[in-house]
Amino acid sequence: MLRFYSFTITLLLQNLFFSQSIKNFTVPDSLKNKNFEQLQKAYDKVFRIDNDKAELYANSILLKGKKEKNNTFIYDGYYKIAHTKGLKSENGHPYADSLINITKNVDTKEYPAKAHIIKGILYNYDWKYAEALDHYIDAQKLSKNKNPDQFFYIKKLIGILKTATDENKEALPLFLEYYNYQKQKINTKNKDVKSYIGSIFSVANCYNKDKQYKNALNYIDIGLKECNKFKDYTHYPYFVSGTGIANYYLKNYKIASDNHLKAENSFLKNKDYGNLAITYYFLGKINHDIHKDNIAVNYFIKADSVLAFSKEFYPITRDGYEVLIDYYKKTGDKEKQLKYIDKLFYADSIINNSKQYLSKEIYRKYDTPILLQKKEDLINDLNNKNYILYWCLGGGFVILLALLFMFLKNKKKVREYEQQAELLLRSSIKPTDIVQQISVSKVEEIKEDNPVLQKPKTTVPNNILVEIKSQLEIFEANKEFLQKNITVDGLAKDLGTNRDYLSKTVNDLKGKNFSQYMNELRINYIIEELKTNKVLRKHTISAIAEDIGFNNSESFSNAFKKITGTLPSYYIKLLQSQNFENEDFV
Repeated sequence: MLRFYSFTITLLLQNLFFSQSIKNFTVPDSLKNKNFEQLQKAYDKVFRIDNDKAELYANSILLKGKKEKNNTFIYDGYYKIAHTKGLKSENGHPYADSLINITKNVDTKEYPAKAHIIKGILYNYDWKYAEALDHYIDAQKLSKNKNPDQFFYIKKLIGILKTATDENKEALPLFLEYYNYQKQKINTKNKDVKSYIGSIFSVANCYNKDKQYKNALNYIDIGLKECNKFKDYTHYPYFVSGTGIANYYLKNYKIASDNHLKAENSFLKNKDYGNLAITYYFLGKINHDIHKDNIAVNYFIKADSVLAFSKEFYPITRDGYEVLIDYYKKTGDKEKQLKYIDKLFYADSIINNSKQYLSKEIYRKYDTPILLQKKEDLINDLNNKNYILYWCLGGGFVILLALLFMFLKNKKKVREYEQQAELLLRSSIKPTDIVQQISVSKVEEIKEDNPVLQKPKTTVPNNILVEIKSQLEIFEANKEFLQKNITVDGLAKDLGTNRDYLSKTVNDLKGKNFSQYMNELRINYIIEELKTNKVLRKHTISAIAEDIGFNNSESFSNAFKKITGTLPSYYIKLLQSQNFENEDFV
């Protein structure tokens, strides 16, 4: 029953959120008389070509579905909005989360597997490959022996994950299997043109990543012909970009440059900043190789600007910073050298700290020790200092000691958090109930035993104390503490009393102030809720904080740590690692 109410409350909150998210959206006059089939065709026509328009059609599908209470189109609307937002480097996760929640108990050919597919795709866009794989596996289990289209499509998605971690040889059979499946369908009444052409691109892209450039160009040629044959240009700019990449490595610089310039316009229009940055990077590489250094530098700077704007990073672009550092070293611009050394440090910090960025192709001409030395030299030079060697050695030694100290301290703190999480998981949580089953007769005893309560200035009359106690029991039982922005003044007003009486009652009966009382109610609630709600564990810390009334993830984490001695992330990680369910808890 608790799970049912939890699911119902979550669903109501999400419906409220998404009704607000499209509150200002109205279906344009030109689309009001369009039926769902027409809207879907319009969406398919512009998807990946003009994603702003695609999102407009997706919103129209969702709004019409809600007005007509048509679940099929509500599901489709959420899916399409999530996907278009992901392609534009916007947050599509709330829509995917809603789709998972509202379809988890349905059993159709597409759902709930399709909800997990889009969630995995969004995680892939976020570089969170482990999380993406979890959802793909869930989707594969749900679609097996039920929907072969989904089953083979997931093989392609897993192949994409493998190419992201440079496992290209392992990915290729998955792409070829998906391509052969779509190729067999293309001459049947169940053909799926978009998926068929997409399967060709996947094979071509994998050949490019595996340095089999001639094979890549063969499949790109097939893909371009099929785009024209079926008049479906969804993947057209990606084939053009792939042509530019393959020809660059084959040293056909003119062809490579023309294709990248052609792809640039499509990526700009579609706000596909990731592929746009890679396009600028290759235009920089082409001009650098043909010794047009000034043009090359401009493109590398463009690539960096796009990456900084989109807050993304692609390992393949790393050596562009090396070219910039060398260029400004030759021109004597030490400030620019220092700027791009810092950029290279940042790039390496991402590569070193994230498994998903590991790449066998990264050649590190500027490894960390050399960069540290160059950076220190430049800083000293700019400040007219003459003690470069001593400062570098001394500074390096201090940095190493500081890093070692921070590492050991952090390691100890992490272990403490893990131990506290284990203790929290295995302990029987005593609810923070401010009203501790105190009888009316006991109220007078509390007041008699506590000298502070005997002072007329601060004493709460017995009848008011009992009344507030009763109202707080209802407040807690109805879980009203999960609302946001609850203040002692506001709650006192709701309870028909004043802030002093409410504050003093909380202090008398629990021995803590109002803020501590609210935090403990919320934290103890979420501790137990996370044990029973697997879906909730997959939410972000920020989303969980929002759900239980905190203004932000920082205030939630601080309160959780203060009360439990650990952080919510460690507690959730432990629950997930043990596949914890409430019925297993003793």
